[in-house]
Amino acid sequence: MTAVASARNNHLVKPVAGGFAVRARKTIAAPATAVRAAWIGARHRAHWLVGVELKVRRTAAPGILSLTCVDDGSEIAVTITPKGRAASAVVVDHTKLASAQLVAERRHCWKEMLRALKNYLERPA
Repeated sequence: MTAVASARNNHLVKPVAGGFAVRARKTIAAPATAVRAAWIGARHRAHWLVGVELKVRRTAAPGILSLTCVDDGSEIAVTITPKGRAASAVVVDHTKLASAQLVAERRHCWKEMLRALKNYLERPA
């Protein structure tokens, strides 16, 4: 497999088995249990994950989630790592993307969606 340059941001994009992949990360000032609930609860997701329909396939351990993007069948793995009592690191690995162009689009989307998740979870009570 050969690497291609993403036209939007000059990142080197490498195909992986089953397509292309993108990773996004964010630290959020919320406990891991709250972050997990925001991912697996459809009502919670509706507050921050706009325009994307996900199906939760599997939850393993407290901080590992496997989801499918209903629109295109691509796969999303979410890892939530506690950073003390009141903060969590979130890593999203979106795989089985059809093209390098989708990688650029999804990179931008996940950056925005993780910002929305952060805002949702860090809002004043």
